[in-house]
Amino acid sequence: MSNTKLLVVRYLSIRKGVIVTPSLKYTVSLLKKYMNPYLPQVMLLAVLLLILSGIDILNPQIIRYYIEAVNEPVLNTRLILIASIVYIIVNLIHRVLFVIIRWISQNLAWSTTNDLRIDLTRHCINLDMKFHNQRKTGEMIERIDGDASTLSEFFSTFIIHFLGSFLLLAGILIAVFIESWIYGLIFLGFTIIALVALYLVRKVASPLWKKVRESTTALFGVIEENISGFEDIRANGADEFLMRRFHESAQTDFRNKSKAMIVSRVYYAVNILMGALLNIGILVASYFLADRLGIDGGVLFLLLSYGNNILRPLRLILWQLEQMQNSLANIDRIKEWFDIKSEITDEGNLLFPDEDINLEFDTLDFGYSEELVLKNINFNIEPGKKLGLVGRTGSGKTTIARLIFRLYDPNNGKIKINGLNSKKFPLSELRKNVAYVTQEVELFKASIKDNITFFDYDMTDEQVLRVLEDLGLKKWYDQLPKGLETVIFSEDLGLSAGEEQLLALTRAFLKNPKLVILDEASSRLDPATEKQVDLALEKLLEGRSAIIIAHRLATLQKVDDILILEKGEIVEYGSRAELVKNPNSHFSKLLQQGIQEVLT
Repeated sequence: MSNTKLLVVRYLSIRKGVIVTPSLKYTVSLLKKYMNPYLPQVMLLAVLLLILSGIDILNPQIIRYYIEAVNEPVLNTRLILIASIVYIIVNLIHRVLFVIIRWISQNLAWSTTNDLRIDLTRHCINLDMKFHNQRKTGEMIERIDGDASTLSEFFSTFIIHFLGSFLLLAGILIAVFIESWIYGLIFLGFTIIALVALYLVRKVASPLWKKVRESTTALFGVIEENISGFEDIRANGADEFLMRRFHESAQTDFRNKSKAMIVSRVYYAVNILMGALLNIGILVASYFLADRLGIDGGVLFLLLSYGNNILRPLRLILWQLEQMQNSLANIDRIKEWFDIKSEITDEGNLLFPDEDINLEFDTLDFGYSEELVLKNINFNIEPGKKLGLVGRTGSGKTTIARLIFRLYDPNNGKIKINGLNSKKFPLSELRKNVAYVTQEVELFKASIKDNITFFDYDMTDEQVLRVLEDLGLKKWYDQLPKGLETVIFSEDLGLSAGEEQLLALTRAFLKNPKLVILDEASSRLDPATEKQVDLALEKLLEGRSAIIIAHRLATLQKVDDILILEKGEIVEYGSRAELVKNPNSHFSKLLQQGIQEVLT
C-alpha cells in the first residue's frame, strides 16, 4: 500500500474510531432529542453567549485605550472619563448577562434531564420481570436519578463554559492576530498544544469515570439491601458481616474515585505551566521586538490580559472535559439500559371482550431458568366461576398469576381468553381487565384517594365513595379524619394490615375487572378484620371469574373448582363439590388433615 493510501486510511480510521466515537454520537443524539423541544431557549442562550464573549474581548481594549490616553503628553480628561464610564457599564452588562445565562442554562438542563428521567423510568417499567429481578432497588435509583443528575450538571455548565469558552478563545486569537501576526502565532501554537492535551485527557480518564459510576451503583445497592432487610439483619445478628460488605464496597468506590480524580487533576498542573510559558513568550517577544513592533504599555497590557484571559477558557474547557468524561460514562450506562429490550412483546391489537371471559391454560410449561417451574398445566375457568388454587410453598401458584398478567410468558403452550391467545390483546388492555390482590399491599405517602386511584385524577370523589359503599366500607371511611384527603403514613393515619387490604380491594373493585386473582389476600389478618375483608371480597367476586390462591380452608369454601399443584404439576383438578364427596381425593384428605398443617 502506498504512503498516500496509508495516510488516507489512517485519517479515516481516526475520524471514525476516535473523533466520532459511538459514545459521542449517542451523546449528540441525546442532546438533539431532548434539546429540540427547547430550541427557542437554546437559540437565546447562543445569542447571549456571543454577546458575553464579545464583552470579554472588548474589556481589555477599553483598558488599553484608557492606559494610552493616560500616557499621552496632554491628558484628555473627557476621553478618560468616557472610557471609565464605558468600562463600568460594559462590566455591569456582563454580570447581568452572566446571571441570565446561568438561569436559562440551569432551567434548560433540568428540563431536558427530567425528560430523560421520565423516558428512562418508563422504559424500565415496561421491561419484563426478569430485568427487575436481576437489579436491586438501590441500583435502579442510582442509574435513573444519579446518572441523570450528573448529566444535568454537565448540560448546564457545558453550554456556558465549553461553548462560551470556544467563542472567547476564537475572539482572542482574532484580536491578537490583528495586533501582530507574531503574537498571533504564539497564541495559536499555545492553544493547539493545550487542546491536544485536553483531547488526551478524555481518552485516558473516561474509562476511569465509568468505573466510578459502576462502583457507586454497587455501593447504593448494598445500602438499599441493608436498609430493606434491617429487621432480619438485627434479628439474626448479621450486623458485622453486612457492615464489612458495606466497607468493602465503600473502599472500592473511594479507590476508583481517587484514581480518576488524580488522573484528571494532573492536567491542571500542565495547563498552569503552559500559561506561564505563554506569558514568558509574550514578555520575551516584547523585549526583543519592541522597536520593530512598536509596542507600548497599552499593547503590552492588552497582550498580557489576553494571555491571562486565554487561560480561563482553557481551564474551563479542561474542567468541562473532565465533566464530559464523567458524563460520557453515564451516557454509556444510560444507553446500556435503553438498549435492553423486554422479552414480553406488546404487539396485540384486539379489543378486550366486553362479555364475561373464559380463561384457559393450554398445555403450558414455564421456568424462570432452564429448570421448569410449571409443567403441562391445563385448566379452564368458565365465565363467573371461581377456581381455588392449592399447593405447598414453591409449587407454582403465584407463578400462574404472574403468567396471566404477562409479567412472564410461557416457554410452551398458551393462555387463552375466550379462545384467543392472550398475546393478541395489548398489555394495557389485559392488565386493566385483571385485578391482582396480594397479601403485600404497596402504599404511597399520599391521600387515601390517590392510593385507591393510583393518582388517576380523572376519577371523581363520587366514584370512589360509591365503590367504598358497595364494598360495605362506609363505616371505615367515616372514621377517617379528613375523608379521602387523609394522608397515609402521616400524623393523621397509619394503616393496619386489614385496612391496607381494604384499600387493595377498593383499587380492584374500581377497575371493574373481568378476572380477579386473590393471592393469600387475607392470610395475615385478625379474625375481626378478616370478617370485614371477607364481606368486601364477596362483593368484589360477585359475577366475576376468579382465581383464589389460599392455604386456609375458609377461603376455599365458595369456589367452584379446585386445582392442586405439587412441584409444578397438577395432581388434582375438578369440581370442589365432587372432590369433597370423593374420600380418596387429595382435597378430601387435606380437609381431613387440616390444610394449614399440610401445605406449609
